[in-house]
Amino acid sequence: MKRLKDEPQQAHLNRREFMAAISAAAIGFSAEAQTAGSGPRKVFLVPNFHPASCGWLTTFSRERVYCANSYLDHLDRVRDDPQYAFVLSEVNNIIAIMNFQPERIPELKQRVAEKRVELVNAYFLESTINLSGGEALVRLGVEGLRWYEQVFGLRPRYSWNIDVCGTHDQMPQIASGLGLEALVYTRRNPTGKTIYWSASPDGSRILTLSPGGYSEASSIFSSKTPLAVEQLSKLGQYFDSKESITPEGAPILILAGGDDYALAPIVKSYPSSFLEQWTQTGSGREIAFTTLSQYLQAIQPGIASGKIQVPTMYGGTAYDFDAFWIECAEVKTRYRRNEHALQAAEMLATIASLEAHENTFEYPAKALHDSWILMCLNMDRNTLWGSAGGMVFVSEQSWDVQDRFEWVKTTTGRTLTAAGQSLLPAGEEVGLFNPLNWRRTDPVELQLPVGASPDGLACESLPNGSVLCQVEMPSISACGLKLARRSAATPEVVALPEVIETSHYLARFDRLTGALTSLKIKKTRRELLGAPANVIVAEQPNKVQDNAPADFMPPRPERTRVAGSSDQPSTLRASKGPVAWTIEATGTFYGGGAIRRLVRLYHESPRIDFETELNDIPNHTVVVAEFPLAMDILQVRRGIPFGFSHGAWATPDAQLHGWTKGIVPAVRWVDYTFSGGGFAILDRGLSGRELNGRTPILYLINAQDEYHGYPNAWLSGKGRHLLPYSVVGYEGAWLEARIPQMAWEYNREPVVIPGRAAMRPRSSVETSDNVIVEAMRREGDHVELRLVECMGVPGIATIKVLFPHRNAILTDLVGGKRSDLPQAATYRLPVRAQEIVTMHLETSSSVPIPQATTSWDSFVPGSKLPALHAYDPTLKGHPPFGNGPTF
Repeated sequence: MKRLKDEPQQAHLNRREFMAAISAAAIGFSAEAQTAGSGPRKVFLVPNFHPASCGWLTTFSRERVYCANSYLDHLDRVRDDPQYAFVLSEVNNIIAIMNFQPERIPELKQRVAEKRVELVNAYFLESTINLSGGEALVRLGVEGLRWYEQVFGLRPRYSWNIDVCGTHDQMPQIASGLGLEALVYTRRNPTGKTIYWSASPDGSRILTLSPGGYSEASSIFSSKTPLAVEQLSKLGQYFDSKESITPEGAPILILAGGDDYALAPIVKSYPSSFLEQWTQTGSGREIAFTTLSQYLQAIQPGIASGKIQVPTMYGGTAYDFDAFWIECAEVKTRYRRNEHALQAAEMLATIASLEAHENTFEYPAKALHDSWILMCLNMDRNTLWGSAGGMVFVSEQSWDVQDRFEWVKTTTGRTLTAAGQSLLPAGEEVGLFNPLNWRRTDPVELQLPVGASPDGLACESLPNGSVLCQVEMPSISACGLKLARRSAATPEVVALPEVIETSHYLARFDRLTGALTSLKIKKTRRELLGAPANVIVAEQPNKVQDNAPADFMPPRPERTRVAGSSDQPSTLRASKGPVAWTIEATGTFYGGGAIRRLVRLYHESPRIDFETELNDIPNHTVVVAEFPLAMDILQVRRGIPFGFSHGAWATPDAQLHGWTKGIVPAVRWVDYTFSGGGFAILDRGLSGRELNGRTPILYLINAQDEYHGYPNAWLSGKGRHLLPYSVVGYEGAWLEARIPQMAWEYNREPVVIPGRAAMRPRSSVETSDNVIVEAMRREGDHVELRLVECMGVPGIATIKVLFPHRNAILTDLVGGKRSDLPQAATYRLPVRAQEIVTMHLETSSSVPIPQATTSWDSFVPGSKLPALHAYDPTLKGHPPFGNGPTF
């Protein structure tokens, strides 16, 4: 993404004019610098290159050529100029260098050893940290660290997140749990200082560097001629401006570069000749081109001794580039679906490899590892934001996002089937696997053999051929489900009653518009809604930002309503089956396309599921679903990776640090708590939320036909869009509502394994209700079990492991800081609020450790290999924008 511009370019002076001007300006430099105190502080310039390494304005295949050549441009300058150094980020960029110019890798390793180049980023690549689940974000770090250890024999030291657009509350715990020394980002720093501690709800903290932009002091890099005196003066003033925000006693840090996709300085004699120019100014300020670790070495002793005082920030930051959270539902929902499938596949494969009859199942360590690597690639910022040209997502010539999702889908599906068939005996029924660590009875859709239905269970058929039912399954368990040789009941079409009554709610619908007009808690008759809900509203910004409409979106108060689903009549159809009431409203929406809203109220579940279908939404249109509530909202809990953000709303509360304002990203759920109850909105990848007054909204579409001049079918409003979401209303305490668990249920239905015999369910892990198990996999000689305290309350977690294992060890996220646990049938662990806990359970057999990926060929369809291998040594710097306007 484009940075904000810093110092302007100036006209060039010849050497005589330059030296004369230097003499005149030296006094000004000195006087200005002295105002900071004892004298100007040293400036550490850390050159870096900042791309979208999996594709932004060009395909994956071409982007990696730009990235390889651009980093080699920096490496050339290290070779040619003894004063130059830079930091290198992202494994896939190094793989590109390996593939296109392998002869440069020994040179790169030499420069790393000389500390002229630093492999700065512990993660596999620079991801969006706000849209994946927690385990995916941890895997990004684990896989990155392992790759660097295997290939370079070192471990990068930093959480290098310079292009994230807001930072969530659990990043300090995740980064410190990976063993990293500092968290680095550049946007939405709320502290007013460039160095501070960031703290997570569990109390863990990490040193944080947020010095400004990621491509500052740009004139040094982008000027085509040596800087003139005016430019040097401006640069000096710019450095002076950093004095007040840099903690006393610390040198100044500048993440330096000419722009996005920054190259080494255009002036070939820079930085050496620049440093000579700078010395001649007489400013007294020392400048060095360094790596990030050289800066850390300068500040860590002072911070440790207390000589450098830095503040502490609790909670997450605000967000920006808000279009990223609300658009391209296709990529976000596909990511969520694959993420949950991969975690389930690891769990079932682990159990089958340890417990399968005749022990015939071999844990597919490489296939599952490869799946995580491809998921890492699809966590690239512009990929998961959905903000890129369409060729990044679907391309006939180049390996693309869709290819990677399909590879993971095929691999996890094959693994789940093979593991389940190995674990459960063959038969004429189906097997089920529950990957969630609690007893579940939630409504689920099962794909069963034609003409079959669960024996002895209430069930009904759905139009897509699946069977809707509620199956009781214990924690992390497999079973064989007996089938009846008859189809599930077809719901009966009935007249819409005045009031739909379930075990949890009393609901009313507007017969003309299909809006949900009333939702009462059945037990107390308390009304939850303050106005008609699930009203679908089309809006457009009061001022469309033509320069980047798929990057920036103002919040709702700065948009104009252009249409709503209640503006014209809808046709309603009500049906009642053994499991649920289904209300379907069809009509015409903004732009003339059809709209269909389906609402399913379950007889025995507090979850209410929605599916909204939109068609052909006009360009530059935002569509939301709104749920006005009857009460003031007091607190907001918002799902984030490995936990939740917790903030105040109607009444400020200094003890609640979570961010609640404007458009925000959510992972699986947001809960709005009011006096005596609450209302939650669950999602399967529709991440955008906003709250104004008493009205939460869920973002469905940000329709943009093009991204910077390039068409993108996944981003466009054209065509058909199916958008699922769910709500839960409740009375009583949030701690009793189980919202995080219901959000996981909504995202991960039981796995169906065909051709198995009926058998009672058998659990492999049982836990207390205050934790969610996000991962269970085999690695080497142990099973890794990772869980998180999910209620935000310190307590005791119990973990009963029912599969064969020997010793149990507590570790950090990468297997360090090991602490033996005493042998026990049930492990009892004290947990802090939202603490991530990793256990290693020793096994009697081992699985191989996959080797580092250094080529993509084995994943790429044969027809796309020519594009992957195509190399043009002239491509470097910024890929071109399309025909549309640029920033």
